[in-house]
Amino acid sequence: MTRANIHIKLSDGSNINCVCDSTSAPEQGYFVENLLLPLLTFNDADKEILLLNQSCAMHELRTNATYRYIINLQTKAVHFFEETYDYQKGKFSIGDNLTDRYLDYIENTDGLKEQFRQIKSQQI
Repeated sequence: MTRANIHIKLSDGSNINCVCDSTSAPEQGYFVENLLLPLLTFNDADKEILLLNQSCAMHELRTNATYRYIINLQTKAVHFFEETYDYQKGKFSIGDNLTDRYLDYIENTDGLKEQFRQIKSQQI
């Protein structure tokens, strides 16, 4: 299991932090297919919060998270990083930028590539 701390700007502009406690690496599919892509299609903060409540521990961050996602649902931007926590300083910090792993997963998965293109075209 790979945890991810998620920092989200909802489509209404409000910010939420939450934790995905189940398989959150893009290559494992669950996070991208069942949470991220649906979130990117909603454009409705109430629906976004409902889905997040079903899949995440809301208003939390975990010190043992492996990843950090920064998601802006207004601009449909997704960034993916390693996450570390310094116990001595009591601070989270972003590690290496892993966004290419997320993009590679979408590009190499039949069906997701077209869905992702449709989401991106909504931005234009």
